[in-house]
Amino acid sequence: MNFRLPLIACAAAVLSACGTTGALRPSTISTAEASQWVARDADTIILDVRTREEFAGGHLPGAKLIPWTDRDFEDRAVKELDRGKPVLVYCARGSRSGAASKKLATLGFQVRDLEGGINAWKRGGHPITPSR
Repeated sequence: MNFRLPLIACAAAVLSACGTTGALRPSTISTAEASQWVARDADTIILDVRTREEFAGGHLPGAKLIPWTDRDFEDRAVKELDRGKPVLVYCARGSRSGAASKKLATLGFQVRDLEGGINAWKRGGHPITPSR
């Protein structure tokens, strides 16, 4: 009995499923890449998922705040963000934004997660907007 054909079909199905799942995984982006991307694409939504207090201490220019820890994060994201625009998500170091990015991707958003968060952004010498 020839086992190659079923084995090949099974492998193809697994690889195909991995590709589909991969679409739900947001990519990470370095601070240098993010800075260039935001500069050339005015439609990019910059989403800060830190707390209100952290946001008040300074944030990326043009950032919108929807704290990941808020119970209504998902509802607010769906209502307040445009699924047709790419979203750059960040937090302080990257853990909250990673979780938020995964959630946003499952909701149909095109998401990139800022690697290292706002801390890496600052270390890279990129501008921060002080809150008023």
